Amino acid sequence: LLAEGGAPGGPVAPGGVLPFTAGGFIYLGTVTVLPELLRDTRPPQALAQLLALLAGVAMMAAIAHCE
Repeated sequence: LLAEGGAPGGPVAPGGVLPFTAGGFIYLGTVTVLPELLRDTRPPQALAQLLALLAGVAMMAAIAHCE
């Protein structure tokens, strides 16, 4: 609600809050998840998981582009 401008007459979030928050979330998620995914000793499984992660990022980029 805050990112959309809040209630009428209420506080408005600065333009950089939402991208900063989203970037932090993606960074922390990647730093936490990627080493766990790459720890798998079977290369085909690790590659499949990495491709799934990249597909998720591509979907987010496509949605952002279409908005």
